[in-house]
Amino acid sequence: MKMRNLVKEKLEGKGHVLGAFVASSSPTNVEILGLNDFDFVLIDMEHAQTDMETTVNMIRAAELYDMAPLARVYDPNDGPMMSRMLDVGIHGLMIPMVETKEQAQYIIENMKLAPLGKRGIGAGRGPRWGWYEDYNKGEVNDNTYVIMQCETLKAVGNIEEICQTPGLDCIFIGTADLSQDMGCFGDNNNNELQVVINKVLDTCKKYNIVPGIVAGTAEDAVKRIQQGFQFVTIMNDLGFFRSQTKNEIDTVRKKLH
Repeated sequence: MKMRNLVKEKLEGKGHVLGAFVASSSPTNVEILGLNDFDFVLIDMEHAQTDMETTVNMIRAAELYDMAPLARVYDPNDGPMMSRMLDVGIHGLMIPMVETKEQAQYIIENMKLAPLGKRGIGAGRGPRWGWYEDYNKGEVNDNTYVIMQCETLKAVGNIEEICQTPGLDCIFIGTADLSQDMGCFGDNNNNELQVVINKVLDTCKKYNIVPGIVAGTAEDAVKRIQQGFQFVTIMNDLGFFRSQTKNEIDTVRKKLH
Protein backbone atom coordinates (compact mmCIF):
# COMPACT_ATOMS: atom_id res chain seq x y z
CA MET A 1 0.00 0.00 0.00
CA LYS A 2 1.34 3.40 -1.01
CA MET A 3 0.90 6.69 0.85
CA ARG A 4 -0.79 9.44 -1.18
CA ASN A 5 -0.47 13.22 -1.18
CA LEU A 6 -4.02 14.32 -1.97
CA VAL A 7 -3.14 18.03 -2.15
CA LYS A 8 -0.46 17.47 -4.78
CA GLU A 9 -2.75 15.15 -6.76
CA LYS A 10 -5.52 17.74 -6.84
CA LEU A 11 -3.11 20.58 -7.71
CA GLU A 12 -1.80 18.57 -10.64
CA GLY A 13 -5.33 17.92 -11.82
CA LYS A 14 -6.89 21.37 -11.41
CA GLY A 15 -4.07 23.82 -10.80
CA HIS A 16 -5.61 25.04 -7.54
CA VAL A 17 -7.26 23.64 -4.40
CA LEU A 18 -10.10 25.00 -2.26
CA GLY A 19 -10.58 24.24 1.40
CA ALA A 20 -11.93 25.35 4.75
CA PHE A 21 -10.76 25.82 8.30
CA VAL A 22 -12.66 23.69 10.79
CA ALA A 23 -12.64 25.20 14.28
CA SER A 24 -15.63 23.27 15.64
CA SER A 25 -13.74 20.06 16.54
CA SER A 26 -16.49 18.29 14.59
CA PRO A 27 -15.82 15.18 12.49
CA THR A 28 -19.39 15.60 11.20
CA ASN A 29 -18.57 19.03 9.77
CA VAL A 30 -15.47 17.57 8.14
CA GLU A 31 -17.56 14.81 6.57
CA ILE A 32 -20.06 17.34 5.22
CA LEU A 33 -17.24 19.33 3.62
CA GLY A 34 -16.03 16.09 2.04
CA LEU A 35 -19.51 15.36 0.71
CA ASN A 36 -19.52 18.83 -0.82
CA ASP A 37 -16.27 18.07 -2.68
CA PHE A 38 -13.86 20.38 -0.85
CA ASP A 39 -10.24 19.60 -1.75
CA PHE A 40 -8.80 19.91 1.76
CA VAL A 41 -9.74 20.69 5.33
CA LEU A 42 -7.57 22.54 7.83
CA ILE A 43 -8.21 21.34 11.36
CA ASP A 44 -7.54 24.49 13.36
CA MET A 45 -5.60 23.70 16.52
CA GLU A 46 -4.19 27.22 16.85
CA HIS A 47 -7.43 29.03 17.66
CA ALA A 48 -9.67 26.11 18.66
CA GLN A 49 -9.94 23.49 21.40
CA THR A 50 -9.48 20.34 19.30
CA ASP A 51 -7.57 17.55 21.03
CA MET A 52 -5.54 14.74 19.45
CA GLU A 53 -8.16 12.00 19.76
CA THR A 54 -10.78 14.19 18.08
CA THR A 55 -8.26 15.09 15.40
CA VAL A 56 -7.88 11.42 14.46
CA ASN A 57 -11.63 11.12 13.93
CA MET A 58 -11.61 14.29 11.82
CA ILE A 59 -8.77 12.85 9.72
CA ARG A 60 -10.79 9.66 9.14
CA ALA A 61 -13.84 11.69 8.10
CA ALA A 62 -11.77 13.58 5.51
CA GLU A 63 -10.08 10.47 4.15
CA LEU A 64 -13.47 8.85 3.64
CA TYR A 65 -14.09 11.31 0.78
CA ASP A 66 -10.54 11.68 -0.58
CA MET A 67 -10.34 15.14 0.98
CA ALA A 68 -6.89 16.02 2.28
CA PRO A 69 -6.82 16.34 6.10
CA LEU A 70 -4.37 19.04 7.19
CA ALA A 71 -3.96 20.79 10.53
CA ARG A 72 -2.77 24.20 11.72
CA VAL A 73 -0.58 23.82 14.79
CA TYR A 74 -0.74 26.07 17.84
CA ASP A 75 2.99 26.53 18.55
CA PRO A 76 5.54 27.08 15.74
CA ASN A 77 8.33 26.34 18.20
CA ASP A 78 7.07 22.93 19.36
CA GLY A 79 8.70 20.55 16.91
CA PRO A 80 7.95 17.31 18.83
CA MET A 81 4.26 18.22 18.81
CA MET A 82 4.40 18.51 14.99
CA SER A 83 6.00 15.07 14.72
CA ARG A 84 3.32 13.57 16.95
CA MET A 85 0.53 15.06 14.85
CA LEU A 86 2.04 13.47 11.76
CA ASP A 87 2.38 10.19 13.64
CA VAL A 88 -1.42 10.01 14.06
CA GLY A 89 -1.95 10.34 10.32
CA ILE A 90 -2.40 14.00 9.43
CA HIS A 91 -1.40 14.55 5.79
CA GLY A 92 0.34 17.87 6.37
CA LEU A 93 0.69 20.82 8.70
CA MET A 94 0.26 24.58 8.51
CA ILE A 95 2.70 26.41 10.78
CA PRO A 96 1.74 29.97 11.84
CA MET A 97 4.04 32.97 12.29
CA VAL A 98 7.10 31.73 10.38
CA GLU A 99 9.45 34.72 10.06
CA THR A 100 13.00 33.47 9.40
CA LYS A 101 14.93 30.82 7.50
CA GLU A 102 16.03 29.38 10.86
CA GLN A 103 12.42 28.84 11.90
CA ALA A 104 11.65 27.32 8.52
CA GLN A 105 14.53 24.88 8.81
CA TYR A 106 13.49 23.92 12.35
CA ILE A 107 10.01 23.06 11.07
CA ILE A 108 11.41 20.88 8.29
CA GLU A 109 13.71 19.11 10.74
CA ASN A 110 10.72 18.09 12.86
CA MET A 111 8.36 17.23 10.00
CA LYS A 112 10.72 15.25 7.78
CA LEU A 113 12.76 12.10 8.23
CA ALA A 114 16.47 11.98 7.38
CA PRO A 115 18.14 13.19 5.26
CA LEU A 116 15.88 16.29 5.17
CA GLY A 117 15.06 16.27 8.87
CA LYS A 118 15.43 14.46 12.14
CA ARG A 119 11.88 13.29 12.85
CA GLY A 120 11.87 9.95 14.62
CA ILE A 121 10.71 6.83 12.81
CA GLY A 122 7.31 5.71 14.06
CA ALA A 123 5.04 2.71 13.61
CA GLY A 124 1.64 4.17 14.46
CA ARG A 125 -1.34 5.39 12.46
CA GLY A 126 0.80 7.61 10.20
CA PRO A 127 2.45 4.64 8.47
CA ARG A 128 -0.75 2.62 9.06
CA TRP A 129 1.05 0.35 11.50
CA GLY A 130 3.42 -0.79 8.76
CA TRP A 131 0.88 -1.07 5.93
CA TYR A 132 2.68 1.75 4.07
CA GLU A 133 5.74 -0.35 3.37
CA ASP A 134 7.91 2.51 2.10
CA TYR A 135 6.70 5.14 4.60
CA ASN A 136 9.99 5.22 6.52
CA LYS A 137 12.10 4.87 3.37
CA GLY A 138 11.42 8.32 1.94
CA GLU A 139 7.76 8.00 0.97
CA VAL A 140 6.60 10.08 3.94
CA ASN A 141 8.97 12.93 3.07
CA ASP A 142 7.52 13.17 -0.42
CA ASN A 143 3.92 13.01 0.75
CA THR A 144 3.85 15.16 3.91
CA TYR A 145 2.58 18.61 2.91
CA VAL A 146 4.39 21.53 4.57
CA ILE A 147 2.68 24.93 4.72
CA MET A 148 4.28 27.95 6.40
CA GLN A 149 2.28 31.07 7.13
CA CYS A 150 3.53 34.53 6.19
CA GLU A 151 1.84 36.88 8.65
CA THR A 152 4.26 39.73 9.44
CA LEU A 153 6.41 42.27 7.64
CA LYS A 154 9.45 40.49 9.06
CA ALA A 155 8.33 37.33 7.27
CA VAL A 156 7.82 39.29 4.05
CA GLY A 157 11.32 40.72 4.37
CA ASN A 158 12.73 37.20 4.68
CA ILE A 159 10.42 35.54 2.16
CA GLU A 160 13.21 34.85 -0.38
CA GLU A 161 15.21 32.85 2.16
CA ILE A 162 12.15 31.07 3.55
CA CYS A 163 11.01 30.01 0.07
CA GLN A 164 14.39 28.38 -0.55
CA THR A 165 13.92 25.93 2.33
CA PRO A 166 14.16 22.34 1.02
CA GLY A 167 10.99 20.44 1.85
CA LEU A 168 8.66 23.46 1.87
CA ASP A 169 5.52 23.07 -0.28
CA CYS A 170 3.35 26.14 0.32
CA ILE A 171 3.44 29.68 1.71
CA PHE A 172 0.07 30.79 3.06
CA ILE A 173 -0.59 34.49 3.61
CA GLY A 174 -2.59 35.25 6.75
CA THR A 175 -4.10 38.57 5.74
CA ALA A 176 -5.61 39.34 9.16
CA ASP A 177 -2.33 39.19 11.06
CA LEU A 178 -0.37 40.72 8.20
CA SER A 179 -2.73 43.69 7.90
CA GLN A 180 -2.60 44.13 11.66
CA ASP A 181 1.20 44.17 11.59
CA MET A 182 1.03 46.80 8.83
CA GLY A 183 -1.42 49.00 10.75
CA CYS A 184 -4.35 48.48 8.38
CA PHE A 185 -6.20 45.66 10.11
CA GLY A 186 -9.18 44.37 8.13
CA ASP A 187 -8.60 46.65 5.13
CA ASN A 188 -7.88 44.04 2.49
CA ASN A 189 -8.08 46.66 -0.25
CA ASN A 190 -5.22 48.67 1.25
CA ASN A 191 -2.72 49.46 -1.51
CA GLU A 192 0.36 48.79 0.61
CA LEU A 193 -1.06 45.44 1.69
CA GLN A 194 -1.68 44.48 -1.94
CA VAL A 195 1.93 45.34 -2.81
CA VAL A 196 3.15 43.06 -0.04
CA ILE A 197 0.79 40.25 -1.09
CA ASN A 198 2.04 40.52 -4.68
CA LYS A 199 5.64 40.36 -3.48
CA VAL A 200 4.98 37.10 -1.64
CA LEU A 201 3.06 35.70 -4.61
CA ASP A 202 5.86 36.55 -7.05
CA THR A 203 8.51 35.07 -4.75
CA CYS A 204 6.55 31.82 -4.42
CA LYS A 205 6.33 31.58 -8.22
CA LYS A 206 10.06 32.28 -8.54
CA TYR A 207 10.97 29.33 -6.29
CA ASN A 208 8.16 26.98 -7.38
CA ILE A 209 6.39 27.19 -4.02
CA VAL A 210 2.59 26.94 -4.00
CA PRO A 211 1.13 30.35 -3.02
CA GLY A 212 -1.81 30.25 -0.62
CA ILE A 213 -4.13 32.80 0.92
CA VAL A 214 -7.32 33.11 2.96
CA ALA A 215 -10.43 34.37 1.15
CA GLY A 216 -13.39 35.93 2.92
CA THR A 217 -15.99 35.44 0.19
CA ALA A 218 -16.58 33.33 -2.91
CA GLU A 219 -15.87 36.37 -5.06
CA ASP A 220 -12.60 36.98 -3.24
CA ALA A 221 -11.60 33.35 -3.75
CA VAL A 222 -12.19 33.59 -7.49
CA LYS A 223 -10.16 36.80 -7.65
CA ARG A 224 -7.26 35.26 -5.73
CA ILE A 225 -7.17 32.16 -7.94
CA GLN A 226 -7.22 34.34 -11.06
CA GLN A 227 -4.40 36.36 -9.48
CA GLY A 228 -2.29 33.20 -9.26
CA PHE A 229 -2.94 31.77 -5.81
CA GLN A 230 -3.31 27.99 -5.83
CA PHE A 231 -4.15 27.05 -2.22
CA VAL A 232 -7.18 29.00 -1.01
CA THR A 233 -9.41 28.70 2.06
CA ILE A 234 -12.92 30.00 1.59
CA MET A 235 -14.44 29.72 5.07
CA ASN A 236 -14.15 28.86 8.74
CA ASP A 237 -16.96 26.46 9.63
CA LEU A 238 -17.96 28.26 12.82
CA GLY A 239 -17.78 31.70 11.23
CA PHE A 240 -19.94 30.45 8.36
CA PHE A 241 -22.44 28.90 10.79
CA ARG A 242 -22.65 32.12 12.82
CA SER A 243 -23.21 34.37 9.80
CA GLN A 244 -25.69 32.08 8.06
CA THR A 245 -27.81 31.45 11.16
CA LYS A 246 -27.88 35.19 11.87
CA ASN A 247 -28.98 35.84 8.30
CA GLU A 248 -31.76 33.24 8.50
CA ILE A 249 -33.26 34.43 11.78
CA ASP A 250 -33.02 38.10 10.78
CA THR A 251 -34.79 37.33 7.49
CA VAL A 252 -37.67 35.58 9.28
CA ARG A 253 -38.07 38.37 11.83
CA LYS A 254 -38.07 41.08 9.14
CA LYS A 255 -40.80 39.26 7.21
CA LEU A 256 -42.94 39.09 10.36
CA HIS A 257 -42.93 42.88 10.86
